[in-house]
Amino acid sequence: MEIQELHKNLEIGKLPVLIYCEEKYNGIWCMLQLTKNNKIFLDFTDNINSDSEGDFRATFVYDSFEELIKAVENFTGRKVSELSINPDVPHISGSNPAWLDFQWDLYNGKVKMLENYKKIFIGDLWWRFLFQKKVKPDCSTEELNALIMQRDCED
Repeated sequence: MEIQELHKNLEIGKLPVLIYCEEKYNGIWCMLQLTKNNKIFLDFTDNINSDSEGDFRATFVYDSFEELIKAVENFTGRKVSELSINPDVPHISGSNPAWLDFQWDLYNGKVKMLENYKKIFIGDLWWRFLFQKKVKPDCSTEELNALIMQRDCED
């Protein structure tokens, strides 16, 4: 894809624009989706064709479109010209997706993230707490609830 084509899709196309999709864990696919205002969604999902709850999403914000492009190229290991807008992806619904492996890797800092961002946001508290190493994947419901209550009291 050409940079001009990407700009055009971001300005007038349906948002977000999918530019990358690969299976990273058994039954779990990693996707990069771009949107306006120099934002990228990094998603890990076990069902590409639905908005399933429980999937991981991190939103990255960049100071400029150029920095966003550099981050995409670094993350994918490919030049933008080697990527395509809305690549054909198979209809997948992961059988036995390896979510526990992903959770431990996220907790241990082994999940590759985009770099050199201005801001990162992980909306789901479970995933945010794992990323921040505030809980482990095998934590109890009581531990998780206590952390949520503590967070609510601080807000």
